[in-house]
Amino acid sequence: MIKKGRGMATVYYPTGFNGGGDPDLVSLRIKTDGTIDMTNASCEMGQGFKGVAIQMAAEALGIPETFFTIDNSNTDTAAFSMDTAGSRSTYIVGLAAISAAEDLIKKIKVFAAGSLGVDISELKYEAGKIFKASDPGSSMTLAQIGAASTYGGTFIIGVGGFLPPPGPPRDPETGATIPSRSMAWGSTVVDVEVDDETGVVEVVNLYDCYDIGTVINPLMAEGQVDGGDIQGIGMGLFENLSPYFPQNIDIYASNYTDYIIPTFMDIPKHSEIEFIQKHDPFGPFGAKGCGEMVTNTQAPAIINAIYDAVGVLVESLPATPENVLRLIDKKNKAEKKVA
Repeated sequence: MIKKGRGMATVYYPTGFNGGGDPDLVSLRIKTDGTIDMTNASCEMGQGFKGVAIQMAAEALGIPETFFTIDNSNTDTAAFSMDTAGSRSTYIVGLAAISAAEDLIKKIKVFAAGSLGVDISELKYEAGKIFKASDPGSSMTLAQIGAASTYGGTFIIGVGGFLPPPGPPRDPETGATIPSRSMAWGSTVVDVEVDDETGVVEVVNLYDCYDIGTVINPLMAEGQVDGGDIQGIGMGLFENLSPYFPQNIDIYASNYTDYIIPTFMDIPKHSEIEFIQKHDPFGPFGAKGCGEMVTNTQAPAIINAIYDAVGVLVESLPATPENVLRLIDKKNKAEKKVA
């Protein structure tokens, strides 16, 4: 018989690493035509880092994203990145990009002051143009600055970085502290159908809600959550490196015949994603981390839904048909014994 259940799980997740020591650097080099080469050595793993980094640099300079190229191809020549981990890339690289943009504007003003024959204090920068505040006609575009500086033998490159401040000291009695100055939050609700004769579990509906601050790129953020949903379902129902854990921690799976992952057949029939946008006062344009958090809630929500459906609590992942059916049989035998 097919039985239905609903389960929920919530999560909070730090952005980056606590205690400092987690820096990133960004460089922005203006070229002959006024376009900009950006470098940062963060790894692009499909999460959309390059697009988001360009978006934030473009926003900081008030120019279109099409003005930028980004190079992270070589850790020896690109501006330093500590790592790609801890849901930190958007947050920390974004703040470094803003810092580099501010430095580039300062250096553009210095160059333009000499070219226009005015004092630097008289100049303003807006949307890719330097101009004299009292005479906007006295101005230079990024293209004009790029050409004049390059052929004039001046190398204009903005550099910036960000290092999270050290965390506050821990309470000596309780150990309490602030784990991260920016915390993201999330919740997942799932509806499952459990076949109590075979132990097979199907995720029918899945609903996600996340607070990741300002969503810099909504489409890529949704894609991140979609991927997290599939990974979370995999952890909850299929993926098993050691079926004998904790008695034996040896990894037995060496191929995808033994190590089962979700396929398109396992995607929920219906899913919804909602972002609660609350501007974070510390993040770049109010953003917080997203990455790893979106894989955390699906598995426990599935386990809670199974319990709601058939009254058994799976205490060791994954909830394979064998595990679920064994627990159902044990429950049924216990009930008969009581009766």
